[in-house]
Amino acid sequence: MEFLTFFAPVLLAALLGGASAGLVGVFTLGLRMPFLAVCMAHAAMAGVVFANLLGQPPGLGGFVGALVGTLILLAFLRHRQASAGGVVGLIFSFMLGLAFLGIGLQPGPKEGALGLMWGNLLFATYRDLWPLTAVFVLLVGFIAVYRRELKLLLFSRALAASLIPEGAILAGILLLSSAVITVNLERVGGLLLYSLVCNPALAAQRVARGFRSCLIWSGVLGAASAILGFLAAARLDLPVGACIVLVSSLVVGLAYGFVWLREFLHHGPECARGGQPPILQ
Repeated sequence: MEFLTFFAPVLLAALLGGASAGLVGVFTLGLRMPFLAVCMAHAAMAGVVFANLLGQPPGLGGFVGALVGTLILLAFLRHRQASAGGVVGLIFSFMLGLAFLGIGLQPGPKEGALGLMWGNLLFATYRDLWPLTAVFVLLVGFIAVYRRELKLLLFSRALAASLIPEGAILAGILLLSSAVITVNLERVGGLLLYSLVCNPALAAQRVARGFRSCLIWSGVLGAASAILGFLAAARLDLPVGACIVLVSSLVVGLAYGFVWLREFLHHGPECARGGQPPILQ
């Protein structure tokens, strides 16, 4: 009981951050931009580094950095000839260069800035829960209001453009994804956020049977990965971020193994599950 009381803000931060990252992962994978998480994390990191150089609040700098990265991405994606994956790679390399330039210009020790790459969930406080909660509520609300439009967007951007305000919906989900990544940057770390975003969504696509089910599974598995990763780290005295990544990877393996076993028991060894990903059904 004392353990739960002492680490209550850490567990709540893991719950909110993991669930938010899992939900975002459904859209980053569905839009075929899995590298978006690490790209925006480094954009936010560049913003934090330059905010520190200019004596501004790090949180504000991180959001501005992620916002700039999102706006550049949206500007490129307006031209349908541009490859989403290629644009994300371009922004990532540009923002990574800016981040390391800022770190190089920063006087004194560099540990604080470099720590953004790895994060530390153990430093989460009740004060950190406010932005995590606000972003989670906004994300869930946006998904609830625009569920049909988002489903159509994941099915086909070209079809969505002829039926709905595709650009506005895409901008909304990308901005919220950037906000999720920004508020989790200091706790999870830029390099590790990629796993927490993509792995739960990948596992959810395997076990879910529809768009809504995929969202629920991804959010639950994201939260479970973060919480179990922290508990494993606390029990074994290991780095928290690394444990979260390993647990989220294990979740993917278990999901694939569970589905394979289910299909094997029902249809025999020659039958493998196929068809469209559940987010498109």
